[in-house]
Amino acid sequence: MKAIRGGAEYAIPVLSVAVAALATALAQPWMGPSISLFFFPAIVITSVYGGYGPGLLATLLSTAVLAFFFVPPYNSFNIGTDDALRLIAFAVVAVLTAYLGAARRRAEDAQRLALTDLQRAVDTLRKVIGWPVFVDASFANGARKVVQYAAGVVKATRVVAVWEADEEPWVYSVASDEASGRVERQPPTALAPTIARLEASGLVSASFALEHVKGRVFFAGIAGPGDAMPLVEVVAREVGNSLDQLYVQEGMQQVAIREDRLRVARDLHDGVLQSLTGIRLQLHELAATGEPAAPVRERLLAVERAIALDQRDLRTFIDGLKPSPKPRADGPVAERLEELRARLGREWKTSIAVRVTPIDLSLPPPVDDAVRLMVREAVVNALQHAHPSRVSVDVQRDDGGPLRIVVSDDGRGFPFRGRVDQSQLDASNVGPVSLRERVVALSGSMAIESTAAGSRLEITLPA
Repeated sequence: MKAIRGGAEYAIPVLSVAVAALATALAQPWMGPSISLFFFPAIVITSVYGGYGPGLLATLLSTAVLAFFFVPPYNSFNIGTDDALRLIAFAVVAVLTAYLGAARRRAEDAQRLALTDLQRAVDTLRKVIGWPVFVDASFANGARKVVQYAAGVVKATRVVAVWEADEEPWVYSVASDEASGRVERQPPTALAPTIARLEASGLVSASFALEHVKGRVFFAGIAGPGDAMPLVEVVAREVGNSLDQLYVQEGMQQVAIREDRLRVARDLHDGVLQSLTGIRLQLHELAATGEPAAPVRERLLAVERAIALDQRDLRTFIDGLKPSPKPRADGPVAERLEELRARLGREWKTSIAVRVTPIDLSLPPPVDDAVRLMVREAVVNALQHAHPSRVSVDVQRDDGGPLRIVVSDDGRGFPFRGRVDQSQLDASNVGPVSLRERVVALSGSMAIESTAAGSRLEITLPA
């Protein structure tokens, strides 16, 4: 039975002593000198369920009631020496009884608390023993799942893991409440603001050190942080183990990717690139024999130049497949798109206009290459399927805004009519599939507007 707490617990001794006095008054003709028989249970009950304070109060009330009502002369505290000694003995025994009763109650409370803590520890150990293996294609997603699981084990409102990987001069962090699953990379000096954002109350942390990673896990919003330290240390070690496994897994994936890229690069270099070189030489020799007419010779030379440009692009692609490609400095997008415009114009004998805003727009090499490939595919698709008389390309990016690419033509358009956005393109599987995949790979979106007078393809890439 749960102990009664607060001011109401002192009503127990008054009620118990009153009941004992009533029972004694009714049974006094048959009790003889054993007038304290009913008062000891009242004191014991009060001590067990009310505590030592109420038990002591019951002792004082019982002694006073016995002296006043049941010891001659009645209704008076003017009692004899013998009766006074008996009442003192009763009071001493009653105090000891109250103390023992209160001690029993404390022992029961401690036992209940120990059982509760033991059950909680068993539940936690069951979760730790069943700690899952986090395998994910993305290191960031796997790391976020690790800290989310850790938050559930220790019942924390937020968990942040901070670590260093091998000899890298960066500090990485991931939080359990980040829906994007992003792993932040920052210099060690920028770590303090990240930790400062955690809740000040219920904040504990524990460190971990594994073969490839070492760091610390911060747990915010824990009830009783002092008692949770052993559990926090165990969970932090499990978080470190999981991050270390993810780090090894990512390394193995990178090795496999590098090996596969090297194989593809080697196959392209030894196969397709060499074949194109042979075709170029044959075309050049055929044009130099003097046998073909001048227009045919010019067409042959134009085809030879186009193949040479394709070879250059293929070599650039092969270099990008190598594990450590030569870094290419950022440059104006307009310059490379102008080269592409001139080349496609010569090949297809069609007017192609390119406009870049701002004119000095530069993009990181991977994005720059992707934009050039997307523009090339969109223009070639229009030239090949719509048979337009002109094609225009508009690349625009405002300060800090998304990158917009618009390719329009005056051809016969797509098989459908109207405007179709990204979700409709995916659902109906219409439009250029490979171009749509390139856009999605860069987290962008694409829309197509098709009419009988031409088409307009819009690509939006996030900043």
